[in-house]
Amino acid sequence: MTDDPAGREHQAENAVPHAVVQQKASVPVVWLIPLVAALVGLYLAYVSWSEQGPTIQIRFETAEGFEAGKTKIKFKDVEIGLVETVRLSDDISGVIVTANLVHGVEPYMTESTRFWAVRASFTAGQVSGLSTVLSGVYIAIDPSSTGDTTHEFIGLEKPPIMTSDKPGSLFDLRARELGSIQIGSPVYYRWLNVGQVAGFELDAAGEFVNLQVFVESPHDRRIRSTTRFWNVSGFDATITSDGLQIDTPSFIAMILGGVAFDTPTTSEESVEVSKDTVFQLYRNKTDSLTKQYSIKNRYLLDFGDSSVAGLSAGARVVFRGIKIGEVLDVDLDFDPQTNEVHIPVLIEIEPERLGLTADQVEGADIERLSELVNRGFRAKLETASLLTGQKLIEFAMVEDAEPAEIVLGGAYPMLPTTSGGIDALTASVSRIVSKVDRIPIESIGNNLDGALAELRETLVELRRFAGAANDELLPGLTASLAQLEGTLASANSMIAPDSAMVLELERLVRDLAQAARSIRLLAERLEEHPEELIRGKSE
Repeated sequence: MTDDPAGREHQAENAVPHAVVQQKASVPVVWLIPLVAALVGLYLAYVSWSEQGPTIQIRFETAEGFEAGKTKIKFKDVEIGLVETVRLSDDISGVIVTANLVHGVEPYMTESTRFWAVRASFTAGQVSGLSTVLSGVYIAIDPSSTGDTTHEFIGLEKPPIMTSDKPGSLFDLRARELGSIQIGSPVYYRWLNVGQVAGFELDAAGEFVNLQVFVESPHDRRIRSTTRFWNVSGFDATITSDGLQIDTPSFIAMILGGVAFDTPTTSEESVEVSKDTVFQLYRNKTDSLTKQYSIKNRYLLDFGDSSVAGLSAGARVVFRGIKIGEVLDVDLDFDPQTNEVHIPVLIEIEPERLGLTADQVEGADIERLSELVNRGFRAKLETASLLTGQKLIEFAMVEDAEPAEIVLGGAYPMLPTTSGGIDALTASVSRIVSKVDRIPIESIGNNLDGALAELRETLVELRRFAGAANDELLPGLTASLAQLEGTLASANSMIAPDSAMVLELERLVRDLAQAARSIRLLAERLEEHPEELIRGKSE
């Protein structure tokens, strides 16, 4: 047997099995399950992301009632968001509330959108937010699509009066004092609650209070250029010539304040209100019916040594019985150089009532007043009420007034004054006393004594003459009366019913009547037979 190494190697190779590798054409089925799950998860994540609303931050002064994960954001009682976190601001001056909103509100997240907390409260006689006692505080939203988009807001501390779902209009008012009016006070039209006071603030000069009132639709269309607003706070009672008039608002308005308006019938044209119109807020309804003017100028008065007792701020300034202004201040001014005491009175009048119009240039009132002063235009003190002793200032055209002019150069122009009221009465009494002193009373008394002596002598002569008349005239007068009585007695006997003269007169009257009857018969006969005048009576 031959030993062949190559043969043995060949046999060895044939004896060892060989692995055959075959590549599969597709992924195993077992891997399809996690792949599908991943795809579903990505889809759900995309859907969740695409349906997720915006995340916003709202800054409040306090987090009272807010709870992360519980406090809701609502619009018209529909939940549109949820508070996620509540934290202090970086400067710890407030709190930052982070909330997630539902999808679809993105177009309304603008700088005009407002948020505020709704809590149970009692303001201006109205109870609001009672549902939060059980359900908890929530955040309300007034969405707006006006303005730039933002996700950071400053929350309101009080609910706004005017919202996008409550149609109406805002109007600007101006008042000298606020009274008991507050935000949320009612606005009345003929004692129907048609709005609320939206806000108020002092003007830049601090002289007036600017208010904003919200009037609901359709009542806002009732406000025209001639509409008058007045304060209905408290109790309004006015004494007029017709007696005591009481204008009583609702009890809420009396206690908490309120504003009322109406559009009276006037000679002015009533037109629509422009956006920059500012209405005057009058103290009461009576003042609202008085015509007002826009121009008000201030002047000083100095009454010299006259007493101004009873004159105070708010007193009327009148001209021929018509109010043209009021007193603003009554002060005391002492001049140490001359030791003179002056009482400057600051008044405010409406020059338009004296012939000036609103379109005239500045200083025209001084020119017009100077013309009036040259004609005797003077201010004087008068008693407004004898019962209370209050005084007013009356302007009048004084005849034969001493020359005067308006003093310029001070803080306010000074108008000339004249004495009036008690001072004028005192001056009149003084003039009367002076005239009485010039009467020669002693000489008149002497002449009167002489006249009385002569009158006494005259009376003596009259008494002597009366005595002589009694002695001489009365006997003759008595005899004459006796003769007259006899004559009257004779006449009475002649005209007595049974006297002879009366009987004869009666017989004469009967005869005359018979003669008249015969003549009448003759006339009738001749009228029937006129031929008898010639032929005679036929047989």
